[in-house]
Amino acid sequence: MSLIKSLKYLVSICLIAVTVEAQPANIAIPELGVAGVRGLTVQAERNYGDYFKRKALGAGIFSFDPVLNEYISSVGNRLVIHAHDVYFPFEFFLSPDTSINACAFLGGKVQVNAGLFHYTKTEDEFASVLAHEISHVTQRHIARFIESQSQKNSLNVASIIGSVVLAIINPEVGMAALSSATGMMAQSNINFTRDNEYEADRVGLSLLYDSGYNPMAMSDLFRTMLAKQGNINSAYALLIDHPLSEIRVSEAYNRAKNLPKRNNSTNPNFMFAKARVDVRYMNLKINELKERIEKNSKVNKYYKNYALALIAFENKNFSEATTYLDNIAMPNNDFVLDLKTDIDIAKGQFASATSRLSALYQERPNDTVISINLANAYIESKQNQKAISILKKILQKDSNNTLASDMLTKAYFAVNDKCNAYQAAAQNSITKGKYNQANNLLTSALRNCTGNTREIVRAKFKMYSDIRSFDENIEKNH
Repeated sequence: MSLIKSLKYLVSICLIAVTVEAQPANIAIPELGVAGVRGLTVQAERNYGDYFKRKALGAGIFSFDPVLNEYISSVGNRLVIHAHDVYFPFEFFLSPDTSINACAFLGGKVQVNAGLFHYTKTEDEFASVLAHEISHVTQRHIARFIESQSQKNSLNVASIIGSVVLAIINPEVGMAALSSATGMMAQSNINFTRDNEYEADRVGLSLLYDSGYNPMAMSDLFRTMLAKQGNINSAYALLIDHPLSEIRVSEAYNRAKNLPKRNNSTNPNFMFAKARVDVRYMNLKINELKERIEKNSKVNKYYKNYALALIAFENKNFSEATTYLDNIAMPNNDFVLDLKTDIDIAKGQFASATSRLSALYQERPNDTVISINLANAYIESKQNQKAISILKKILQKDSNNTLASDMLTKAYFAVNDKCNAYQAAAQNSITKGKYNQANNLLTSALRNCTGNTREIVRAKFKMYSDIRSFDENIEKNH
């Protein structure tokens, strides 16, 4: 097995792309944990994770769907609260990829493919994937392996990380870079990644249970994946050396059955998320999907009504979409509110949207879905100053929210505030690691700003210059 495959496999830690061979069912899993990581410190790991995020955002492999992102983060953070050895904040991102997969990276960055919603049947199964990925990070499997390979192959850690990030962003180009940078590895190192998978299963299952989920969901999902491996994106399929075996399935089952029984979650948001993915991400023929849903008497009621509402909206049948949303009888749910806002805006009923959302915004000012939707409604109704106020608060909490940055730029330009518009656009470019673009935008900001604001812009030049230097130091090594 080549080091190129091992590194890409481990750093992505894709749940299905695992290397498993027949082993005794009572295999002893070492406590790998955090001890022994010498060269790659926790802060360095976090910095490298931020680098990956910038490159991924710049490449457009993350999708900014407010309600799906919020839902994924809610499940992920519920798990993180119960995890041990958490040394940095976790961030969860949605990828529009339709394969059944999820990947973890250094620094608590977790990518969740849209296809994971399509193929999981319950929130507990979905959470089992995130628990597994979180465990890879908290046990520092990725950091340990990169450090190990750096020492064995006399390579700079930054060189390995830069090549691996490139392999994730652009598999065809990145795989060649990895091959050139790392060469071959000994067969003995394969067992290191196998032990990591067993430990992530064991720690993840315990985390799943401690977080209130049904631990049996992990083995249930493993069985589903055994039958669905053909749906993996071809870029990842090239990295699979062995299929998922029955060994991990039986081990997960045996551990779960020794815990008190627990029912699956009945959180309707999972079904809303699943429906949203099926209609908007899975490239399904929506009218055929509608027909299948209507004929299936056993389909979950939340999934059914939300999916049919989304399909009706796509078909511009807004009254039908509203009827299905009313059937859900959860008017203040984020998924419902998001679609209601889309309907109001499509119909030009801006006052209806802003009235509904402004009242909820007062009650739930930290709800990003409500904030984004209200800001969008204000922009569409040409109340840009109100939108600016909301968007600035979102970005104060999360400066990396590129959707909010895009909207803020639009709102500033709409009121002819070019000084702040160019700054907002520059921040968006910095977030995506597009430094030449950021430089041009900040230069434009300097030409349009006056007084003390010009000094603020100059300070931003210095800030992004430091980040740019960090990124270039990584990239010059591969």
